[in-house]
Amino acid sequence: MYDVKITGGTVVDGLGGRGYRADVGISGDMIASIGDLSGAEAKTTIDATGKVVAPGFIDMHTHSDVSMVYDRKTSSKIRDGVTSEVIGNCGIGVAPVSEERKEQLVAYLGTRLVGSIPVTLELPWNSVDDYLGYFEKNPPAANVVPLLAHGAVRINEMGFAKELPTPAQMDAMKREIAKGMEAGCVGLSSGLVYMPGEYSTTEELAELCSAAAPYGAFYVTHIRTESEGVFEALDEAITIASKGGTPLHVSHLKLAGVDVAGNADRLLGMIDKARADGLDVTFDVYPYDMGCTSLGACMPPWAFEGGVEKLLERLRDGSVRERIKNDILKGIKGWQNFAHASGGWQNIVVATVYTKEGEKYLGKTIEEASAMEGKDPFEFVFDFLIQQKSRVQILVKMMLEEDIEKIIRHPLSMIGSDGMSLSAEGILGTGKPHPRAFGTRGRILGRYVREKKLLSLETAVEKMTSMPAARLRLDRRGVLKEGYFADVTVFNPDTVEDRATYQDPKQYSAGFDAVIVNGEIALKDGVESAAFSGRVLRARREA
Repeated sequence: MYDVKITGGTVVDGLGGRGYRADVGISGDMIASIGDLSGAEAKTTIDATGKVVAPGFIDMHTHSDVSMVYDRKTSSKIRDGVTSEVIGNCGIGVAPVSEERKEQLVAYLGTRLVGSIPVTLELPWNSVDDYLGYFEKNPPAANVVPLLAHGAVRINEMGFAKELPTPAQMDAMKREIAKGMEAGCVGLSSGLVYMPGEYSTTEELAELCSAAAPYGAFYVTHIRTESEGVFEALDEAITIASKGGTPLHVSHLKLAGVDVAGNADRLLGMIDKARADGLDVTFDVYPYDMGCTSLGACMPPWAFEGGVEKLLERLRDGSVRERIKNDILKGIKGWQNFAHASGGWQNIVVATVYTKEGEKYLGKTIEEASAMEGKDPFEFVFDFLIQQKSRVQILVKMMLEEDIEKIIRHPLSMIGSDGMSLSAEGILGTGKPHPRAFGTRGRILGRYVREKKLLSLETAVEKMTSMPAARLRLDRRGVLKEGYFADVTVFNPDTVEDRATYQDPKQYSAGFDAVIVNGEIALKDGVESAAFSGRVLRARREA
């Protein structure tokens, strides 16, 4: 007697081999049997005839750190086949945080992570261990895989100071990294295009990596720029990991903007060479030609010194506005200049806002929004940031389809959404969030597997299951195998697709018939359960 039996499907086990006809029997939270189970009884039977039965998908890059707290259903991910979300990416995290630094961190998260979530953000924890314990007491529908965010560590110790850390501050950050690793974080993340990561040097980051290395952790990074200077930024990431003694994982690898488009072969060649030279390097990618970031990220690094309130204070000064405009027009070496990389304000779209006054601009380009107000685009941006307290998310047209396809096809690529989990009908994600939060896996399977035949179905599943599980060093996950945890996704290969668009993003993917998390049914026949069987997948190790 099984708790769940999945019958008649084609098992694609996640290891890249050809699918085969078999039934899957689940007992408790484990896969008990794979084979001909026609004579076995089960409490619940799922008919998968004509469907693919795969390991639950692992979203290698998410920003669900807060959304999973306020909406445990994780609907956009469950309905896209995801059973595990990796949080703490891009150096952006909600812990550690002292009581003295909470106000600064909350303001920062409002501009970088939370976007338009219309709630009063609270952080009822201080340590990473306490934060993960919150999920264990209030489990979401999907599993949580934690990274330790460098930005949170640095803000907790130094605020938004641009100075180099003193020896005492460096020692304190290394101790905090050790605590995070002991709490079960699988790696250390940085976001060098955002504050305070932009203030961090190669040497600082390498030394901090050395504190994570004894735990078997890896270094995952949103590199310093993905636009002009991207090759130097990737070389820096390789140097940091090499000196720090950690494997390297590059977040959402891309060539962003007019200066670097069309150079995917060169970028991928650098990764191949680093591998050949002995560094363990991998990367993830999302299948869209627009990125998403905060409007505040269009401001030069110096404008953010001291935090969000200091940025808003500076934007009220006419002479400072002129300096910012000049920096955007002329650029600063090593800074990712989103306004330039996009090709102009006509390629930047307002996605989410903070107050109702800003809602009339949703879905409009900055050029269109500024014309509505009869303003110069720069003046509109400055005024808009002040009005919305810098809590504006934007979509930025930056990538060539040719580059995206080469990066997806590369043997080392994994799939990540770079989006938080949302509900189409929920209060989170108001406005027009990036469709990748809803449709990343459906898009890979529908567009790039079935339509474009860029990948085989088995390879695509591998990139979303066993490859992330191996990089994250997850225990018995990412593969459909007897004795492994029962995270399972059942989908129709002929109908699976993304439905989320840039103008109408809050639409769930089609073709996902069932999703099982730790043996509990989270989705069946288009209906979500209230099982909330997700777990915190803490790394278990000792230094």
